[in-house]
Amino acid sequence: MGQIQSLSEFLHMLRRRFMVLSIIIAFGAVVTLAYIFSLPRLYESVAIIQIGNSQISDRIAGTNSNASLIQYLLKIEQRIMARDNLIEIINKRDLYAGNPEMPISEKVYQLRLATKINQIIDPSQAWRPNAAPSALTISVRLGNPKLVTVVAQAFVDEVIKQNKLSRVEQAQRTFAFFESEEKRVGKAIFELDTEIAIFKQQYANSLPTALTSQHELLVNLENAVLEIDQQLAELNNGKAKLRTSDFENLIQLANDQRLLITEKRDTVESAIEAAPQVEKEFLILTRNLQQLENQYDIITTNRAEAEIGQMLETGVQSESLTILESPLEPEWPVSPNRKKLAALGGILSIILAVSVSLLLEILNPVIRNSAQLERQLQMIPVVAIPVVKTTTDRIWGRFKFVSFSFAGFAAIWILTKVITKNTG
Repeated sequence: MGQIQSLSEFLHMLRRRFMVLSIIIAFGAVVTLAYIFSLPRLYESVAIIQIGNSQISDRIAGTNSNASLIQYLLKIEQRIMARDNLIEIINKRDLYAGNPEMPISEKVYQLRLATKINQIIDPSQAWRPNAAPSALTISVRLGNPKLVTVVAQAFVDEVIKQNKLSRVEQAQRTFAFFESEEKRVGKAIFELDTEIAIFKQQYANSLPTALTSQHELLVNLENAVLEIDQQLAELNNGKAKLRTSDFENLIQLANDQRLLITEKRDTVESAIEAAPQVEKEFLILTRNLQQLENQYDIITTNRAEAEIGQMLETGVQSESLTILESPLEPEWPVSPNRKKLAALGGILSIILAVSVSLLLEILNPVIRNSAQLERQLQMIPVVAIPVVKTTTDRIWGRFKFVSFSFAGFAAIWILTKVITKNTG
């Protein structure tokens, strides 16, 4: 820093450059104030919505509870932040009326930037990738404290509305699905019942329930065949005692009976032989019927629960989103932080003033005291003659110092009051 190598020399430099310091600091204060008051003031209104439980169980809806809830909330957010919905809010509330030349696309973009929808998750569950949120926060920032409350309330109303519509649609879709499935499975059961009835009628003698009687019938038929064979043998032995016509008639009658019984026996044997395959096909039909009946019972139960859910969703008692905190009109702006900007501007002004003073000292390296002379020339001065000031000079110097000091303190005090008044 040239000639300034001690604290006393630095303080003397500040005193010599007091005018420069005062002008730069004052100019910095003016620039800082102009910049601060040129920034638009933003007011924020926040609403909190609690997330409740669905009236239709996730088991019926076929969804995973946490992942489904997150996706559901994202869909609601996308709906309310859609362009058409934002344009409706802008036109209805006459947003950005102070800038009529702004295109509607820019207005939509600005409103999206001003609106934030966040999900509140339990901190103890935040580490989980599918942690379920417990609440929603909707915050809006605009330049009008009354308008920002109206817009925030409009978003809250839209979230409740979209949630209502979405849940009613989901309940109706779920009920319609189970109703159609009930009709489909009921029709399939009716058709399978008819097929089983026809199958029983067609293979009545081969069914497991008829095998016992078929075996008994087969034994009886075989005994009948043996009896007829025995009768034929007796007729052949007593042929001489009968007339020819009578003998032939008896033989023909016995043969006809034997033929009928033999055909019946063959039919019974075929039915018994087909019994395993018939039983296998019958078991498949009955198993399919049992599966359909089980499905029908489950569908009927779920349909009844879905119907109750639909009734609840269409009623006033089924809200899954509840407003915990309604948006209130803000009393103070949240942006910009004028106190912080003023303090930063003041610090930068002081740094700039000191830097300029140091630069002037470097550009004008004048030896001002005996210590600097000894340090620069390696010579010990014999005598040092101080600057002799008259009484007028001293009075004028003190007057300037006091005047500038008072002006500086007054400016700082006025600046503080103005900022405090405008920022609250």
